[in-house]
Amino acid sequence: MPNEPRPPKASSAQVIYHLRRLRQLFRRATDHQFLQLMWAIDALRAGHPEVAARFLNFPREAANQAIGSHYALHQWELETLVIQLLLTPREERKPGAPVFDCSTFTSVANLVNRLRKLEDIEAAVYLAGTKLNVFGELHRIAQRTFHWQRGYFNLPQFYRSAFIYGQGKCGEYFEKTYGLPISELNFVGFTLYAHSARNPWMKRIMKVPELGLTEDLVTRALPLLLISIDDARDKTEKLVGLMNGKHGSPLPTAFLPSILRQFPLIGLKEDADEFIAPISELLLMRVTSGLYYDLVPGGQPLLNDASDRFEEYSTNYLGASMDRFEVRRAYRYEQKKGAPVDTPDMLVTDGGKLVLAVECKATKLNYLAQFAEDPFEAEKKQYLQIASGVFQLWRFFSHVRRGLVKETIDADTAAMVLTLDTFMTMDRGLKDTIIAEAIALADKEGDISADDRRHIIFCSIYSLEVVVSTSTEDIFLASLKAARQEKYIGWEFQEISREEARDKEKIEQKKYPFGLDEVLPWWKRTHDVVEKKNVALPEV
Repeated sequence: MPNEPRPPKASSAQVIYHLRRLRQLFRRATDHQFLQLMWAIDALRAGHPEVAARFLNFPREAANQAIGSHYALHQWELETLVIQLLLTPREERKPGAPVFDCSTFTSVANLVNRLRKLEDIEAAVYLAGTKLNVFGELHRIAQRTFHWQRGYFNLPQFYRSAFIYGQGKCGEYFEKTYGLPISELNFVGFTLYAHSARNPWMKRIMKVPELGLTEDLVTRALPLLLISIDDARDKTEKLVGLMNGKHGSPLPTAFLPSILRQFPLIGLKEDADEFIAPISELLLMRVTSGLYYDLVPGGQPLLNDASDRFEEYSTNYLGASMDRFEVRRAYRYEQKKGAPVDTPDMLVTDGGKLVLAVECKATKLNYLAQFAEDPFEAEKKQYLQIASGVFQLWRFFSHVRRGLVKETIDADTAAMVLTLDTFMTMDRGLKDTIIAEAIALADKEGDISADDRRHIIFCSIYSLEVVVSTSTEDIFLASLKAARQEKYIGWEFQEISREEARDKEKIEQKKYPFGLDEVLPWWKRTHDVVEKKNVALPEV
């Protein structure tokens, strides 16, 4: 019938054609020009048109980079373009060969539109040839885009990462292994980010003595942040090859791994005196949430330490933000048979009744857990940890019912798996698979009734922070209760809370309850100097 949707016409040959056309553009300019172009686009997108205008000619309308603007450019697209640049072998340009003008917005539009065309054609091919459902694809798109929309230039991101990774065993391991404290790497990353907001190219010899930024500190920090473009090309090719091999088939252009997550600074030569952050905010990602990957080589003891600190942070945060609640950490209790067990990681009590039991999971999403066609099968170990959290909650409710642990609960007592990363965004099928795994564990355990197997709210710490910062205790409890409603199946907790509060009295957003100087000594030091000199620091 004429009005029926028809599948898009696409083929592998078209994918090859559009990829070739895109990479031809990279060969028509130097690496220096393209990296500077990416930086200028990023500056424009970040709301600094006056800075971008020094290197890029653009129409006045392009200064509006709101997500609905026809001129909007996105950080995930810039990152994909840099990946494609690094996957494009350099060739010496012949005299008279076409030149790509890296100074005009028209060229930028051409570049981005070619990328979008490639991604569209590629998606039409792989979606037609796989069993990937729409929610599975939405999960991948969300993992690519949502973290950029949340951003890394905010106080909770800095504080949370420093609290979890910068102290205890993790902090000791990092300093011993890499030659500087995590707080100082964080300081260098922040300083370079502030510099990059106004200037594309930075010097290896950089110092601001009054702030504590010395040449020695920068020298020790740069190996963790900086890579030459030749090494970046080599590592990108190997990384893409490794992930394609693990995945079992080539990953789409939109979801290729990025070496910029590990090295946000690129130099044009080995040991170059000059380097650039083509996407400035990746510096902040690297020195906050990206610290996890520096600690993985330390083994399970460090990961256990990070998990413990995540539980402590979550408990402290909720307790400090909602005074009416009593928020406790886990405690151990005896069973009639078998070994002692722990309660859920966080217990929230209101008026003597348990209103929320929380299992905290500090596991970080690795690459294929985000972007594989079947993330559960690709990284089953990670997702089974989430299923284990569900089972532990159900077992706890069973033990309360059977009198093995003394807690006062009722039908409204909610259950939540709280994650450090956003594990199951937009993918109902993935949640269903995890619940199925938890059911298998509960069946094997025995004596876990249907009532014990309560609805589970899956929530990231970011989402919880957003909800708590805009809720009273009563609104928060109402959101927990509403999450069980059938109409909210598949919704994120943050969106459920926003929908439930839509027609209710708005509250003023709460101030973040912790100060950065508690975990980052350089923050107060920097502010003290800035106040004396009457200079404004960026607001975090």
